[in-house]
Amino acid sequence: MRNSLTVFLILVLNFISSTASSQEILLEGSSWQLSAIHGLNNSEFIPPNPQNYLLRFRMDNRLQIEADCNQGGATWGLEENFLTLAQLITTRKICLSPSLFNRYVMNLIRAETAEISDDKLIIRTDSEANWMEFEPYIFTPNF
Repeated sequence: MRNSLTVFLILVLNFISSTASSQEILLEGSSWQLSAIHGLNNSEFIPPNPQNYLLRFRMDNRLQIEADCNQGGATWGLEENFLTLAQLITTRKICLSPSLFNRYVMNLIRAETAEISDDKLIIRTDSEANWMEFEPYIFTPNF
């Protein structure tokens, strides 16, 4: 009986540890386009061109960022649902209005958690009122 309980606990712990890291596996190699930024007082900002606001989670924990007319990069890590973006840097061109560049980058800098739900990536900041919603990005060339 004791051996059975030990084996059961080992299986449960292995399952928990594999599901905790499964989101990181899902993020690596994936690309996401911004669908909305949510803010204070239930405000919602929808990008006019979602494909201009991309997150590409590359190998070796490298993140490629498209932020309207700017590009950027960072290193990323995900442990359970706690997201870390470090060494985030972007170009600083002045984008044509309406641009969500500043709001988008500030939310990325303040990112704390990430989760995938209903095929959407949700990134939450250190404030409960501010979060971003992404949908999968699929490159479609336009010739």
